[in-house]
Amino acid sequence: MNSLLVYLIPVGVLLIAAGAFEERRVARAVTVAMIAFAVVLLFYGLAGFAFQFGGVGLVNNAAGLRTLVREWSPLDVVLGTGWGIMGLSGFGVNIIPTNDDLMNIYLFHAALASTAVLLPILALAARVRSRVLLIGAIVLAVFFYPLAGNWMWGGGWLSQLGNTLRIGHGAVDFGGSAVLFIFGGFAALGALLGFGLRRHTEVTTAANIPEFPSAHLPLLMILGAFLFLIGMAAQTLGDPFLAKNSPTAQILFNLINAATGGLLLATLYGWFVSGEPAPMLAARGAVAGIVAVAASLPFVPSWAALAIGGVAGLLLPLTTYVVDRWMRVDDEGLIVSTFGVAGAWGVIALAVFADGQYGVGWNKTGTNNFLGVSGQGVTGILASPGFVPDSPGQIEAQLFALLAIALLAFVSSWAVFFVLRHLSSAPSRA
Repeated sequence: MNSLLVYLIPVGVLLIAAGAFEERRVARAVTVAMIAFAVVLLFYGLAGFAFQFGGVGLVNNAAGLRTLVREWSPLDVVLGTGWGIMGLSGFGVNIIPTNDDLMNIYLFHAALASTAVLLPILALAARVRSRVLLIGAIVLAVFFYPLAGNWMWGGGWLSQLGNTLRIGHGAVDFGGSAVLFIFGGFAALGALLGFGLRRHTEVTTAANIPEFPSAHLPLLMILGAFLFLIGMAAQTLGDPFLAKNSPTAQILFNLINAATGGLLLATLYGWFVSGEPAPMLAARGAVAGIVAVAASLPFVPSWAALAIGGVAGLLLPLTTYVVDRWMRVDDEGLIVSTFGVAGAWGVIALAVFADGQYGVGWNKTGTNNFLGVSGQGVTGILASPGFVPDSPGQIEAQLFALLAIALLAFVSSWAVFFVLRHLSSAPSRA
């Protein structure tokens, strides 16, 4: 059931983005996005899943993963094991009969892959030809998103930095701030720039709050925000790779706190500068808070989750101004600010607020003791009494993850859509 509820995440993302489209273009944009969603599911199962999880059996002893033990990297022969870049087994998992464990993992992570790839597609959906979007979605789902997923969740090099370079517990991303939202948000930025979608007129108010089409009610985004919250709760509690002793109550409490903090700070900012609260900004603030806290859900105390969400909500209108006015990028759905920037903040926030109470042996690091302390888990600067702050170790690991995934997403998406833009505009030959 959790595998099905996770599909509420891309549904929520779709509603949040669609609420900002012009009415004359929203039907086409949503239709193209739904087709792209189906295409991503198909091609991710054919090849993307293998590139992401083809070597996960090397770091996970679950019986159903015994066939996924091929991880490739040219660095292994020089630096030793732990530098995996992509998997090489598990192709065609959606059409070739496999065991129940493997199928459950595919169903679960196909929803997440579709979420990450839908973000750049939605950034372009109302203004770019459908065939261009579908080709771009296939390339991102098959080749580039699986690399990010492998590095963090498939036993790849970022997750193993604690073992290879003794940097913290390696890069940690519990619920997808990096893998889903840094990738999706920065891929959206790359797609917009690669396709040359720049602003030529001012479209935001002096308060840095976007002007949404008057024909659209805020209910669409509010509904999307609630569906997104439910989907993220199912994702963080139902991941087949997670330990069975995950602190369920703490995770749910932190999700609600982060959403509350993001909603309040975004709304109060808009209220202060414009004189009235903006419901659409409130909905996006809640989503930004959830995106930011996803990386650190079980690792931080409740007050920290509230702070993480609040900062994400405040960053939303501020970075919207940067993207819109300074960079002049035509991000109609505010995808870069809502997802990419919030995800980046969330990855760094873990290295500040993780208190060491949870995550013993995370990424196979510190199984017996960590920093000389028995029972210490993933830790940032603000460690609980009795634990040792892991600084700068965890900060370095999180920065590696932020830079690596943001660069991968931006450069690959820019290149894909730059090429597709010129191919689609080239005159046909008789």
